[in-house]
Amino acid sequence: MRGQGLQVDSAIRKAIEDAAQDRLMRHYRDQGWTVTDTRQNHPYDAVAVRGTERIFLEAKGTQSRGHSVIVTRNEVDHARKHPGLCMMGVWSGIRLIDGDVDPQSGQFEILAFNPDKGLLSPRDFDWTLP
Repeated sequence: MRGQGLQVDSAIRKAIEDAAQDRLMRHYRDQGWTVTDTRQNHPYDAVAVRGTERIFLEAKGTQSRGHSVIVTRNEVDHARKHPGLCMMGVWSGIRLIDGDVDPQSGQFEILAFNPDKGLLSPRDFDWTLP
């Protein structure tokens, strides 16, 4: 599998998502940012503030090679409304040891999240009945 797939085991999925978010937030805290977890009811996972700067953080974790990740419609809409202010941390190649994320596994990269660079591919559609 080249891109991020849907992990069916909810405990594994949560462990991977939480580990990716923790790693991204720790990176920005280590750089002197104040980081707040906002994943409940927001189209981004965290907000980082340093002085007058404010950026939005989105974390993705995957056991795949991470050539693509799943993004929601709300994440895309938010990034388009805040160009240059959205960063995505992608932790790919994650391995589990006895159900726990191996912190030494995989690769972690942070990049500007501009949904119009790269390729957006539809996963589902809403169909309005005629």
